[in-house]
Amino acid sequence: MKNIFKFVLMLAVFQLIGTNTKAQSVPDSTMQQIKDFRAFYETLGKVYPPDSTVTVNETTISGVKSYWFNQDLLNQGEIIVYLHGGVYTYGNFNTYRAMLTHLAKSFDSSILYIEYSLSPEHPYPTANNEIFKVYKALQKKYKNHKITVMGDSAGGGLAVALIKDAQKANLSMPASLALISPWIDLKCANDSYETKQELDPILNKGFLYSHALMYSSNNIKSADPSELKFKKFPPVFLLVGTDEVLNDDARNFYAYIDPIQEKSEFKEYDGQKHVWLFSHIDSKESVEAIKDIKQFIFSN
Repeated sequence: MKNIFKFVLMLAVFQLIGTNTKAQSVPDSTMQQIKDFRAFYETLGKVYPPDSTVTVNETTISGVKSYWFNQDLLNQGEIIVYLHGGVYTYGNFNTYRAMLTHLAKSFDSSILYIEYSLSPEHPYPTANNEIFKVYKALQKKYKNHKITVMGDSAGGGLAVALIKDAQKANLSMPASLALISPWIDLKCANDSYETKQELDPILNKGFLYSHALMYSSNNIKSADPSELKFKKFPPVFLLVGTDEVLNDDARNFYAYIDPIQEKSEFKEYDGQKHVWLFSHIDSKESVEAIKDIKQFIFSN
């Protein structure tokens, strides 16, 4: 729990931009706060050690830096693409390395982590375009591989947007998606932003909405995954804690997708906060979630 308390303290100190500030004109003082918060966020990746048995290799795909976990297992014909969270503004390879080594070990599969560009220096749609380019390249190079997409928080929203981009380009969709605590509604309009606030020590509506404005250059509707409409969608597993403001993002998206895709699944994890695997990889609920994800993605 120590890292959660550190996160709360940083949020209390970190007062972000006003709602009328455009991403292109973020003040120097705010950019310094962002850089400081990025440095802090990176330290959360050291809460537990990585699995030393998992190999990690840096690569560049279509001009986008990425990292292979268990690249030697590519001959198994499975690729899991991972899109990290961090409200489109924070997070990097060092932040997520430990968690992804444990996922790669548990799944016994290759994982590709994409180091997409961050806001506000690179607002929407830069990250979306980079992720799409990597996905397109994977489809071309690994034609006979089964590709799954995982994402947490903002990475969940990016995964949803990737499906729309793939459909527009007439590319094959991923075999399935697994989204952990996905942030899908950039308008922050779902009820749980209010009803779950007292239970959530990590996120709050103001923090999320200010970053949505920054990411979208004050045009949230254009960048908002919840505004996307689908007639078809791959099997998707939505995992969320009972104690987080993003609870309804997962719940409402499931309600929307379930009539379209009968293999959709939604599961709440009792008492869990935002992306609980990131904080405690070996907790009972994290072990359960990893088992659930593995069963889902390898059955679709």
